[in-house]
Amino acid sequence: MCPVCNFYPCKQLSESEILELNLSPFMDRTIVKFKTRRCKLYIIKYLDGSLKEAPDLDPANPDKVLMQNVDTVYQVGRELVPVIILKPKPKSDRMDIKERIVEKGKRQNRPK
Repeated sequence: MCPVCNFYPCKQLSESEILELNLSPFMDRTIVKFKTRRCKLYIIKYLDGSLKEAPDLDPANPDKVLMQNVDTVYQVGRELVPVIILKPKPKSDRMDIKERIVEKGKRQNRPK
C-alpha cells in the first residue's frame, strides 16, 4: 500500500516505481483474488501454432492479409485483473537478504 493513500498501485507512483516495488526482494507480492473487467479483444491462431493479438479486427470485414494461414480466431470478452497486496517482508527476512547482498558484493570486489 502507498503510505499516503493506502492503495496499491497508487496513482502517485510512476510505472518504473511500481515495477521496482513488484521486483524488489524486500517485498511480498500476493494475489488475493481476481476482478473481472469487460474487454473486446481478438486473438488469432495461425496454422503454425503461433498466436497474434488483433485488437482492430473487424469480424464483418476481416483483413485478407491478416487472415492468411489462420486456423482459429478467439474472441475474448472479459479479462481477469489480479487484486494485489504488496507488503514488506518480515524484518528478519529483509536483514537476511541484505546480508546476502553485502556478502555477494564483497566476493565480487575481491582482488584476483
